[in-house]
Amino acid sequence: MSRMKSIFGSFDMSPTINKSFATDSGNVQRRIYESISTESVDGNENFQDSHDYQIQENLRKLYGKPGVKKAIIGGHPDFNHLVDSGEKENGFVTSLFVDIQGSTRLGVFYTPDLVFYFKNQIIKCAIECVLAFDGHVHRIMGDAILAFFRGNGNERNSAIDAINCGAVLVQFIREEVVPQLRERGLAEDVGIRVGVDYGSHSHVLWGMYGYSGVSEVTATSFHVDIAAKLQQSAPRNRVMLGQSVVDLLGLHDEVIEVRRYTKDDEKIPQPYVTPNYTDAQKKPMNYRQYVLSQNNYSGLLPYQEDLNQEIKIFSTLKRRKDEISEDHYFKCSRAVPISHGIEFKALVRPRTNTTDIKVIFRVENNGPQASEVQGKGNHQTPVPARRRDNGEYFAKHWEGTSYVGLHYMYVSVLEDNTPTIPEQVFSVYIG
Repeated sequence: MSRMKSIFGSFDMSPTINKSFATDSGNVQRRIYESISTESVDGNENFQDSHDYQIQENLRKLYGKPGVKKAIIGGHPDFNHLVDSGEKENGFVTSLFVDIQGSTRLGVFYTPDLVFYFKNQIIKCAIECVLAFDGHVHRIMGDAILAFFRGNGNERNSAIDAINCGAVLVQFIREEVVPQLRERGLAEDVGIRVGVDYGSHSHVLWGMYGYSGVSEVTATSFHVDIAAKLQQSAPRNRVMLGQSVVDLLGLHDEVIEVRRYTKDDEKIPQPYVTPNYTDAQKKPMNYRQYVLSQNNYSGLLPYQEDLNQEIKIFSTLKRRKDEISEDHYFKCSRAVPISHGIEFKALVRPRTNTTDIKVIFRVENNGPQASEVQGKGNHQTPVPARRRDNGEYFAKHWEGTSYVGLHYMYVSVLEDNTPTIPEQVFSVYIG
């Protein structure tokens, strides 16, 4: 089973109804309507009745997010009050555009009803994924979605949620959708493109366009527009990031790369968003764009299969080392404040019969701030492990937070001072 199969459950690109959909179109439309119903699904008992595939439930558990989110569309809940007031208000946002690429070719192979089915399956999964990461679906435009992320009031979390959402969607398309489409000869042309960028409080203005009865509260920002352009220029089944979101999180070269295009069999770097707009002084903007390194980044995300690894790694956030905390941190899930520390815990079953077990906690820092420090502040700490009654060995280690960025804690095992279980990585956003 693929990692995405355990998340996206019963998703299927093979409709059981016939190709014409002639006798079942009403039922299909009704099921689609129910899948994005605006009815409350705050309780798990309503989840399966109103949503498909249990995507939200599966993802939110992995990232430590409680409950499931209600499916609504349009505006943004944080700015609904602007409908009545008619006023404008600043407020940060991370914008995500996603569209289906190659959907035109579907029409060559299938009837409009089947094209609708294929596209809507992907759209519904995208909606559920946005909701799972605390995003808000602002608009559906044919085979494209615009979603806004506000991170429950935290700017960095809004960006982390949006990037994680895009990465999970791309991985889902790669592992689940493409293999099913390949059986129909469509895999080379059908996929998704994702664009993400962040606008700060002072660079995003929310307000109501239009007038009563014909209106929409939305965000006005260069960064919202750039997210759309990033999506349009993204390679198939990749996520494009704008300079603002990369700078906000301090992302490093292992997880981002320069956009390149092929010309005369040569890869040409394209570091800036095109067209490269000029400002009032006729200077080019040179707004940088990056492609998320999908394989590297998706390998840092949490999966249900993590509990089957030889080393089980858990962590909690603390202000002080000796503090008791129930604030559990799920890898790559949110930003840890600089004022906090993290206690890492490792559970392992040794490969040998020795009782001399040490767990090695190795820190690898990244980002601009760490780069200014000798050796990036990287270090490792061996910790003797204690045996539990069930035969597992336990070790814990506390680390302070110092640098903004996406950092790694590598955990490995020594038995009689001999390496036996190789390193496993636990990724942490600091900011």
